[in-house]
Amino acid sequence: MISHLHSAFEFAAQVPRYTEILKVLFKYGFSDVLKLVVLQRILGIEGSDLQVHDSGKLSLPPEERLRLALEELGPTFIKFGQILSSRRDLVNGSYYNELCKLQDKVPTFPGKEAKHIFAEEIGMSVHKAFADFDIEPMAGASMAQVHRATTHEGAVVAVKIQRPDIQPLIERDLSILHDLAKLIEKHVPDIASMNPVGVVKEFSETLTKELDFTNEADNTERFAHLFKDSKAISVPAILREFSSKKILTMEFISGFPVNDPKVLRKHHINPILLSKSISKLIFEQIFVYGFFHGDPHPGNMTVLHGGVMGLYDFGIMGEFSMGFRMSVANLIAGLAEKDNRQVMSSLVDMSESGSLVDPEKMLREVEEFSNKNLNKPISQINLSDVFNKLLELLRDQHLRMKGSFYLGIKALSQVEAIGRELNPDLNFILLGEPYATKMLQEKYRPEHLAHILHQLSSTSLDILDDIPGDFRVLWKRLRRGEINIPLQLKVDSKGIEPLRKTLNKTSNRLGNAILAAAVLIGSTNLIRSGLSPKVWDIPVLGLIGLIWGICMCFRHALSTRRSDGL
Repeated sequence: MISHLHSAFEFAAQVPRYTEILKVLFKYGFSDVLKLVVLQRILGIEGSDLQVHDSGKLSLPPEERLRLALEELGPTFIKFGQILSSRRDLVNGSYYNELCKLQDKVPTFPGKEAKHIFAEEIGMSVHKAFADFDIEPMAGASMAQVHRATTHEGAVVAVKIQRPDIQPLIERDLSILHDLAKLIEKHVPDIASMNPVGVVKEFSETLTKELDFTNEADNTERFAHLFKDSKAISVPAILREFSSKKILTMEFISGFPVNDPKVLRKHHINPILLSKSISKLIFEQIFVYGFFHGDPHPGNMTVLHGGVMGLYDFGIMGEFSMGFRMSVANLIAGLAEKDNRQVMSSLVDMSESGSLVDPEKMLREVEEFSNKNLNKPISQINLSDVFNKLLELLRDQHLRMKGSFYLGIKALSQVEAIGRELNPDLNFILLGEPYATKMLQEKYRPEHLAHILHQLSSTSLDILDDIPGDFRVLWKRLRRGEINIPLQLKVDSKGIEPLRKTLNKTSNRLGNAILAAAVLIGSTNLIRSGLSPKVWDIPVLGLIGLIWGICMCFRHALSTRRSDGL
C-alpha cells in the first residue's frame, strides 16, 4: 500500500515534466509515431494544449526534427541522443548523421555557484586550493562546465565542475524515459522489436557512470599508463587531491584544432603524418590494449607542438576482451581477403546470441555485400562506409551485436573521418592491417598455447576434484533406489569373451587419455616455470613433454576413430 502511494506521489510530481516532454514531441510532429494518446488521457492534457506552435518545423526532415526536439528537452535527452548515435543497430545512416550534430546548448551557471560546489566537495575554497581561479567558465556542457585555474606551484589546470542539482534532474528524466519505453514497447510493435526498455536501461547505466567523475579519473589514469611510453599522444594528469564525484581537476592542455590542415601547416605540423599517427593510435587502442576512447571527435582532441595528439574527456570508454579482439581482427582480415565465411563467422562470434537461424541465407547476404562494397582496390575502400553498410545488413538479419562493438565502429569511423580531412588519400585499412595481423598471429604463439593449456588443465583438475564427491552422492542415491537405470544385456553367442575384450580396450584407452592429460598438465607447468635449459625462450623439458602429450592425444584420437568411436 505504501509503495503504491509513493509511486502515485512520484508520478504526480513528474506530471509537469511529462507535460513538457509531450508538448515538445507534439511540437516537432512525433505524436503519430509515439501514439501518446494514452499518456495524454492519463495526464489530462487537452488537445489544444498540444498544438504545434511552429508549423514550419514540420517541413523539416524527421531526423532534424528529432535532433531539435532532443536539444530542447535538455541534458538527459541530449546525452540519450549522443549515446544513441553510437548504436547503429537502432538508427540508420541519416539519423546517425543528424544525432552526431547534437550540441549541449545549455547556458553556463554562475561562477559563484561553481566555487560553492567546489568547496562543498573538496572541503576547501578555490582560493585556498589555487593561486588563481577564473570565475568565468571557459567551456560549458549539459552535465558540467570547465574553469581554468593555476595551482600554487604555477601549473595551469582545468577544473570540471558538475552542474548543480543535475543528478535529481537526470534521475527524474530517466524514470520518465523508462515509462515511455514501456509504453512504446506495449503500443508500438514496430519499435518494440528494438527492445526500447533494454536500450533505456543500458543508457541509464552509462549515464550514471558519467555522473560520477571518479570513473572518468580512473579511465584517464588507466589510459595514460597504457600509453606512458608513447611519443605520439599526451593525456592530461589528474590532480586527485582536487577531484571527487562532482569535481575533476586535470592538467590543462591546449593546442591546435585537429581538423584544420591550414592551421597545422602554419605551425609546421604535417597533416599527412598526423593522419597516419592518429589512425595508428586508434588501432593500437583497440587491438593492442582492448581499451579505447569511445568518442574521439575533434572537440575531445587537440594537436600539441611537434604533432603530438592531446586527448581528453574519458567519460565514455570501450573495452574489448582478448577473444573479442580476435573476432574483430578476423572480421577485418576477412573483409580485406574477401573471405565471406570468415566474415560471417566473426560476426556471429561477436553477436549477443552467438548463433544464426539461417546460416546459408546469412552467407548469401554477406557474399552480396562483399560483391557490392569490396570489389575495388583496398586503398579506395572507406572502412567507415563498409562498416555502416555492414550494420544495415546485420539490422536486416536481426543479428544484434554486443554494445561495445558499435562503440568500436563509431570510434574507428570518427578517427577515419578526421584522418581523411587531413589527408584525402589516407589508406586507413592498410594502416590497421599490421595490428589485425599481429593479433591473429598471437593465437599461434607457444606462450598463448601454453596459457590455453594451463587454463584447460586448471579446469580439468577442478572437474577431477569434483568427481569423487559427485560419484559419492550418485552412489548413495542409487543405493536408496532414488535412481532407476533401465538396462538390457544381450549375451553374445560366443560367450562373455567379446565383452571382456571390449572392457579391457575401453579401460586401456581411458588410462591412456588420463596419462596424456597428465603429461600436458605437467608440461604446461614446466613451461610456465621458466626452468633452464631453454630453446626459443621455452624450457626444453616442458617443450618435449608438450610435443609428447600432443602426439599421445593424436594417437588416441586416431585409434578411437578406427574402432568406430570405441
